[in-house]
Amino acid sequence: MNKIIVFVVGYLLMQNITFAQTPTYHNDQNWQLKWEDDFSTLNSDRWLVKNNFDHYGKEPQVYRTQNSYTNNGNLILEVKSEEYCCPPGSVNPSNCARQDAIGNCYQYTSGWVETKPAYKTQFGYIETRIKFPYREGEEWGFWPAFWTFSSGAENAAEIDICEIFNGTHDMTNTITTCVHTCYHNEELYPYPEIDPDCIKPSLGRVHTFPNFDYTDWHTYAVEWDANRITWYVDSIVFRTLENKDFDNNGNSIMGPVRIILNLAIQKDSKYHPPTSPPFSERMYVDYVKVYQLKCSNTIINEIPNFNEYCYTVKKSISLSSATTIPAGENITLRATDYIELANGFEVPPNTELYLGISPCSGSYFPCPVIREGENEE
Repeated sequence: MNKIIVFVVGYLLMQNITFAQTPTYHNDQNWQLKWEDDFSTLNSDRWLVKNNFDHYGKEPQVYRTQNSYTNNGNLILEVKSEEYCCPPGSVNPSNCARQDAIGNCYQYTSGWVETKPAYKTQFGYIETRIKFPYREGEEWGFWPAFWTFSSGAENAAEIDICEIFNGTHDMTNTITTCVHTCYHNEELYPYPEIDPDCIKPSLGRVHTFPNFDYTDWHTYAVEWDANRITWYVDSIVFRTLENKDFDNNGNSIMGPVRIILNLAIQKDSKYHPPTSPPFSERMYVDYVKVYQLKCSNTIINEIPNFNEYCYTVKKSISLSSATTIPAGENITLRATDYIELANGFEVPPNTELYLGISPCSGSYFPCPVIREGENEE
């Protein structure tokens, strides 16, 4: 059976193509690893650990450095029922805002880490492997998240790669995703619930998966470029959005952004967890990896030898019967302008060919020049 699997945004010329699942970096040599963290330790050069911060008073817990730590190769974010008062120098609308507003100390603490400015990301493939907590409650729940955010002037640039809301019902097969772009500066809070120019509730989505339990280990990822945002669970695409018009001002998400992992208690419930008996729950993070595409602004007319092909995002690719795809392979070709498949082009049985049209926003990657009689090094 001939099988061509294509992911297309852009200009593609072809015949007799079957559209199916999108590839990920796992089988796509056009990606290169930019950085990764396996959390053998908590790298203070890469990660900022929030302390005496309550997300501008919108959540009942306060984040402390003691609640973010590593153990056995995992980052652990721990939420606890314990009384804690922010020291006087930290009590203000930007840090311990709830204590500043009402004067009360906190009954819960938790953990929040985010990448420092040197590790901001603009476009690419961002992946983590997480085991989320679940605790049955009466009209309350935990609110862990893996997301991006920018404090730059362009927009909030928030991509909720994965959020969990749990409470009275056992919904451990369900996650949510969303995008936010607008600020509401006078409230120092980037979710514009009362700003009519920024309300697009259709961007929020609830996703339920068969044979899935977020209290087990799973990978969560996003592929993001100037044209689109694509969400993955366990390397499977489950949502794609065009990267435009995310609010009534026409904003898109262009970054750069910081990557955030945190474990909150639901902010929207009027009920909070009981403090007696005391409880402690943990969110486990195995790794974070950030990939970027390899870019080369070259034109390809036929690929005579795939063993010598330099996998980078080309300007254009044209293939005909002069190109033979190796049988039984899984190959991804990417270009910024177009990919053309002329009459006579064939794909052998049991072979998968992915063709991607997208902007290349990674680093320039020069391919070696192959001269007759030489081999690629």
